[in-house]
Order: sequence, then structure tokens, then C-alpha cells
Amino acid sequence: MKKISNNLLILFAVLTMFNSCKKEYDLPPVKSAAEANKINIANIKAKFKTNLSYKFKADSSLYCVVTADEVSGNLYKDIFVKDATGALHVKLINSGGLFIGDSIRINIKGATLNDYNDLVQLDSVDSEKNIVKLASGYNPTPMVTTIANILANTSATSSIQSRLVQLNNVEFVSADQNQPFADAIGKASLNRILKSCDGKTLTVRTSGYSNFAARLTPGGNGTFIGIVSNFNGTMQMLVRNANELIMNGTLCGGGTNTNTAGTYLSKNFDDNSTTSGGWTKQNVSGTIDWTTATFGGQTFAKISNFVSSANVPCETWLISPAINLSSSTAPMLSFNNAYKFTGDALEAYVSTNYTSGLPSTATWTKVNFTLSSGNYVFVSSGLIPLSAYKSATTRIAFKYKGTAADGSTWEIDDVLVKEN
Repeated sequence: MKKISNNLLILFAVLTMFNSCKKEYDLPPVKSAAEANKINIANIKAKFKTNLSYKFKADSSLYCVVTADEVSGNLYKDIFVKDATGALHVKLINSGGLFIGDSIRINIKGATLNDYNDLVQLDSVDSEKNIVKLASGYNPTPMVTTIANILANTSATSSIQSRLVQLNNVEFVSADQNQPFADAIGKASLNRILKSCDGKTLTVRTSGYSNFAARLTPGGNGTFIGIVSNFNGTMQMLVRNANELIMNGTLCGGGTNTNTAGTYLSKNFDDNSTTSGGWTKQNVSGTIDWTTATFGGQTFAKISNFVSSANVPCETWLISPAINLSSSTAPMLSFNNAYKFTGDALEAYVSTNYTSGLPSTATWTKVNFTLSSGNYVFVSSGLIPLSAYKSATTRIAFKYKGTAADGSTWEIDDVLVKEN
């Protein structure tokens, strides 16, 4: 009897331990803040005083949704959030990990409420210790407003500051049409001026580190989605993603759309960069990269697997940023190409579902084009129809392969996607 009793006690202890562990695993220690400890954006902004900093000393939880993140590079250690009472700029201690549409809880204890050149912000928030991600995948809806309304609400605590908004029937002033958003080479921020047809203007500020810095501003009228900001009393707009600017319509007063023949993408490598404007390189195998070179006054992208008198096996892709072809009519791709030496031919591909990482994470369709005859003679690819790929996330890519036995040197230039 004693032996049986001991065994039963041991079995009971094991089962108790197992169930306890299982319960703890299934129920992670993320608890809803007590109602008394919740705070909203309106309450936070109500504590703001000009030229003074207010530090939150008690545990208080702000439940909100991320409306702008760091992914495009136009923001760094910054996010914008909103709740039912307003919107707020949040300055982070740590970079990364938060994305548009994330529902989060911020414990604001230790954070400071201040302003950065008149933009009210919740400063010094530790994303690793003070932010809990509750859910993902929300699609924050921008508030439709006007430039006139933004200019009429310049108060530091205005509810429109830091808000995600949509401006309709707007365009860049003529001097700022078809111009780079920022200085991608010098990594300098630039201002471009947006206007409405009633003559009101608003600054668009873009960082030189953004992945669309070298991309050209639209030359037509249409819809602009971005974040309302403020710099020393000057109201500004911040672009989250250049593809959110759908501006292909007729200009104010019936003026002609100045988008260069409906140009959606232009890359000539004259800035000596293969990755400016949001282009990326992916090494599927090996470490051979696309670079730039200049010959006879022409700058172009170049790749070769011939290193230190030997061919190096590799597969390397050069991938464009997302191109918004959703409103296009008959978009065409063209580029110039040249090569020399024996090896696999350069290949071109199109995808509508690639986001980042290795090309194998998406579906790519190979497209045919005219190849150079060799000896570094540049020829035009001819017009490659893209009508089958009309989406807001269309990308093109160039695939290079080399082996240990051989490999050509390939060059490309003047990559263009435009209306036929």
C-alpha cells in the first residue's frame, strides 16, 4: 500500500507540473491595462506646454495604431500613431520592429512630452521595454482634408498634427515637378512644394536616406497621402511611400500633365549608385554585386564574375522599387544593354508580389528583350509590354548568373517604364 501511495503521489505531482507549464505557455503574460491606467492621445497632448518638457512618472498605457513607420527610410527612430482622439509623433530609443497597421500598447512611464521644432512628440520611448505589439495587419484610413485646412490648424496641439491624411486634387508646383524627392547622393533632405487648385501651398519634406529619394516627383494632378508635420511653424507633409502619390491627372486649370510621357520609373545610374531610388540587390549565391562604371562619358550599371583572374560562381539580382501601374494604360519597359565574353545571357523579370528578401519569395515572369550582339555594344531592349502587370506593386528585375567555368560582363543603362 505504501508503494502504491508513493507512486500515486509522484504521478499527481508530474501531472500538476505539466498542466501548470502548459497553462503558462498558452497564456502569455500580456494583460490589459487597468481602466484607471489607460490614457489617450488627447489626454497626453493636454499636458503639453510650450518650451517645457513633461515627464510621465506613473504607469499609464496608450493603446494606438501605427500609421507611419521606418521602412521607407523617410523616418528614423520615429513612428506616428493614432487613436480615436487624435494622432501623435513618437520618438523611439531603438530602431525597427514596428510597422504600419500594428496595434500597440505603449507604457509611457519614463517618456517625455516635448516638441521638436514645434512638432509635439512623445520622446525617449524604449520600444523594447515599453511597447507591446497586440496585433498586426490593420489598414489605417487617412482623413480626407485640404491644404487650406492644414494651414488653418498650425497650433502645436492641433488634432490634425501628426495625422495620416489624404489630399485630393493637388499637384507639385511646376518647378518641383519631375524632380528628385531628395538628394540621394549627398543624403540631404529636400523640400518640394505641393499646391491645390485654389493656390494654397504646402511643403513636402523628404529625407535623403529614404528609398525613394532619387525618384522623380509626379508631374500631374491627383491624390497625395502622407503625414501632417510641422517644422518651426511651417506645416509640412511627410511621404510614407511614394506609391501612395497617384498624380497622373490633368493639372490645375487644364494644364498638361508633365509626367514625361507618363513615366513611372526612370533609372540612368548617373548618380553612380545602383540602389538609389529604392533599387535593391540580392545575392542568391556568391558575393558578386552590381556596381556602376563610366566609359566615354556614359555611366551605367555593370556586373562581372571575373575576379582575380578566375570566374566565380554566382547568381545576383538587381530589383527595382515598386512601380504603381494600377492607373496606367499601356505601360512599356525599355533599357539599354551591352556585354562581352562568354557566359549566360542577362535575364529580365517582372513581379507583382515581391516585397523584399530573396527573389524566391515571390512569383516572377521572365520577359523577352533584344540582347546586345557583344563587344560592349549597347543596344535597346525594345519595348516590353507590361499591361499584364498593372498593379501598385509591380517590380522589374535583372538576373545575372556566372559559373566557375565562364561568365559574361553585362552592362545596363536608361531603365525606363512609361506609357507607350
